[in-house]
Amino acid sequence: MVNLLHVIILAIMVLIAGCSSETAKRTAYETLQNVHEQECLKNPDSSSECSKRESYEDYQRQRKTLESSN
Repeated sequence: MVNLLHVIILAIMVLIAGCSSETAKRTAYETLQNVHEQECLKNPDSSSECSKRESYEDYQRQRKTLESSN
């Protein structure tokens, strides 16, 4: 729980520092990925939900593909 709090505080500090919109999105995405990974490590029984970590670039590609198909 303390690690999660540290990650959230760090993400907020980065956002307050005035980073670009793209950097803020990347930071938020990576923060959520890290939180999910920590939860998977804490609860190995839920391994069905713990899949390979997807990079931000892969996420953006998938998102653009879905947006263009709509």
